[in-house]
Amino acid sequence: MLRFSAISACLRFYGSLLVIAVIFLALDAGSWVLRSMMRDSAHRRRLGRAWLHTIARLAIRYLQAAGMVDCDLSALKSLRTVSNIVLVANHPSRLDSLILASALPHMTCVTKASIWERSTLGSTLRTAGYPRHDTLLRLIGPASQSLEEAGQLLLFPEGTRSRAGAEAGAFQPGFAAIAQRLNADVQPLLIETNSPYLSQGWPFLRMPPLPMRYRVKAGPRLPAPTRDQASARALIETVEQILKQASV
Repeated sequence: MLRFSAISACLRFYGSLLVIAVIFLALDAGSWVLRSMMRDSAHRRRLGRAWLHTIARLAIRYLQAAGMVDCDLSALKSLRTVSNIVLVANHPSRLDSLILASALPHMTCVTKASIWERSTLGSTLRTAGYPRHDTLLRLIGPASQSLEEAGQLLLFPEGTRSRAGAEAGAFQPGFAAIAQRLNADVQPLLIETNSPYLSQGWPFLRMPPLPMRYRVKAGPRLPAPTRDQASARALIETVEQILKQASV
């Protein structure tokens, strides 16, 4: 019986990877149609975000139905229509942005240059107006435009995924500078998971224990920092304390 259960889990896992690959091909195909039919504009970026949200929601619903993941995203319902807000989250897995995009239709996410420049998924993120993670000086302009257009901007202050069981890394100050520039509130999001899958160093094809459980909790909303360095530093320290709770 145990052997049969292990074989069943293995088939579900690798079968689900194939299904998700097809779903992401559809995501890129739809984004290609948008780019082919429309010039780059705020309207096209809005449609790109709506398409990405739709496909992300489909992917997460499929993974839940297949018994791959168990997601509790109830804390995000009250954030769906909130605008002019900077979302900051810990980053335990490559699935984080997909999970959050499935629940937040107006969200954009600051994206690593190596992903943003890809010809496949990167082109979809560019179509949706996701800003590229570059130096802070070069990031603030595009990130601010994205926040003004979409209303919600997600950043992972650690800058990269954490390693399973390890404490969060040093936090980068970009989110505080953007919130300060646009007078936007900051909403910490704590992503809790029992799974090491796609954490730093975990191979894509290596099967984790199933189901993978994820829960997103909303921390206290923090007001925009005033126009001084001490206020921004205090915000960074407060967010760091809140998000490190997820790795305890």
